[in-house]
Amino acid sequence: MTEITTKIINTYRHSYHLMPECGWMNDPNGFSYFNGEYHLFYQYYPYDSIWGPMHWGHAVSSDLINWRHKKIALKPSEEYDRNGIFSGSAIQVRNEHWLYYTGHTDSQLDVLYDENLIKNTAAIKLESEPYIRQVQCLAKSVDGVTYTKYENNPVISTEQIPMGIRLEDFRDPKVWIQDEMYYMVVGAKSIEEIGYVLFYTSVDGINWRYLNQFSLGRDYGTVWECPDLFMLDGKDVMLFSPQEKPRVGNSFENVHSTMVLIGSFNYSTGEFTVESEQELDQGFDFYAPQSILTKEGKRVVIAWMNMWDIKYPLHELGHGWNGSMSLPRELSLKDGKLIQKPYYKIEAYQQNKVELSDFVISGNYQNNSLNGTTQRFEVLFDMQSSKKFTMEFFKSENEKLSLTFDKNRNEMILNRRDSEYPIESLRSKNDFIRSQSINLSNQVKLSIFLDVSSIEVFVNDGECVFTSLFFTKELGEHVLLHSEGTTYINKLLKWDVLAGKRTEM
Repeated sequence: MTEITTKIINTYRHSYHLMPECGWMNDPNGFSYFNGEYHLFYQYYPYDSIWGPMHWGHAVSSDLINWRHKKIALKPSEEYDRNGIFSGSAIQVRNEHWLYYTGHTDSQLDVLYDENLIKNTAAIKLESEPYIRQVQCLAKSVDGVTYTKYENNPVISTEQIPMGIRLEDFRDPKVWIQDEMYYMVVGAKSIEEIGYVLFYTSVDGINWRYLNQFSLGRDYGTVWECPDLFMLDGKDVMLFSPQEKPRVGNSFENVHSTMVLIGSFNYSTGEFTVESEQELDQGFDFYAPQSILTKEGKRVVIAWMNMWDIKYPLHELGHGWNGSMSLPRELSLKDGKLIQKPYYKIEAYQQNKVELSDFVISGNYQNNSLNGTTQRFEVLFDMQSSKKFTMEFFKSENEKLSLTFDKNRNEMILNRRDSEYPIESLRSKNDFIRSQSINLSNQVKLSIFLDVSSIEVFVNDGECVFTSLFFTKELGEHVLLHSEGTTYINKLLKWDVLAGKRTEM
C-alpha cells in the first residue's frame, strides 16, 4: 500500500480496471514478470489528481485483471531525476528486477520532490536560460518491492544523444534481450519537431552504445512517446504514441494517437522496414500502450485509459483520484493487420449470464436483464433490412453513451456528447464523436465492456477497438437498443463482471 492518504470518492471507480489508490495516474511502465507475479508500474503523482512531478506507482497481479498495490517504487530524489521519474520499462536480469526510466530535470524548478514536500510545484527561475534535460536511468531490486537507483546513473546521458535530436525530448526507454544482447528503443523529437525513435544496444544492460534512428517524417507527429518493439507471429511490431499526428479521414481523430508499424527490424544495423501501419484504438482514451510476453507465451498490451489536453471531470469534482488502465489485450496478426482481443483471463470474472438469440428490433427495444454498468456484452447482428442500429449505455433521462451503425455510410460512431459531466477537449470544440468505416453488408460481431465510467468496444474479433471514458451525473444504468428499419439480432450475451469475485478457470 502507498503511504499517501486523502479523501477518495468512489462514484466512478472501476470494478475490473487498474486505478491508483489516490492521486494521478498516466502511462503504464515496467510491464514485466518477476518472482512469480506480473508487475505493472505507472506514472504517478500521489499528492493531487492532476499531473505533477512523476513517481512510479506499483501494482502486482497473478492474472493481469485483479491487481494489488505495492508501495511507491521510485521517487524523484537525485540530481538527474529531481523533477520527475518519467516512463520506462523493466526486465529480469538473473535474480534481479531492473527498471529503466527517464530522469527528468527542469532548471526552472529548484526543489527535489519527495514525500516531505507534498505539493510544491511552484516554478522558480534559477537560470538566465532555462533548460530541460532527459536521460535514461536504471534501478534494481532483488525482492520486487524495494528498488535502489544505480550508483552510476544515468546509463545513457545527453552526450549519447545523436545530433539533431532535442535534449528535452528523449524519453521512455523500452528494453529487451535478444540473443544475449540488450536492446533499447527510446522516444524522441528532432529540432525540426519531427517524431523519432532511437535504438541503443548493450552487452551488459549498463554500458550502452547508439545504434540507429528511425522516423516517418513530419506527417507522423512531433514526438514519438512510449515506443515498444517485439516479435509477433513472425513479424517485428513497433508500437508508439505520436503526439499531434494530423488527422487522416476518420483516423487519428485524437490530438495524440497510438500507432503500430508492422515489418522487420535488423538487429545489426538498427534499421526498421515498414510493411504496414495502422491506428491502434479509434476511441477517445487509449495512450502509451506497453506490452508483455505472458508466462503462457501470449503478447498482451495495457494502455493508459485517458488522454492529454482535456478537462478532467474527476479532478474538477474533487474525487481524489484520476486515471486508469485499459483491459489487457492479446495481440495477433491477421492478413497483415494487428488484431486485439480481450485477454481471456477476464472470463473468470464473468457471472450471471443472460442469453438472447434470433430476434428482431424495429424501433426501441429494452430488456431489464441487460441493464447495468459493470458488464460484458457479446452481440452478433445483421443490418440487411435496416438503415441505422444504435446501442445506448449508461442511459438515464438526460444522459447516454451511444454506439451507432449507419448502413448508408458504412460507418460506426461512438458519441459521448450526452453527459452532464462532458469530457471536453482543450484543443477542439465539440469534440465528442469518434468514427470508423465498417462493412455493414456483413454480420457484425461486438464484444463490449462497461465498467462504471468506461467502455471498450472490440469490433469483429478485434479488427478495431474503441475505448472511452464517460461520466454521468444521473448514474444511469439502462441499456436501450434502437433500429431504423429491422435489425436482426443473431445472438446477444450479457454477463456481470466483478473483479472481486473470481472463479477458477
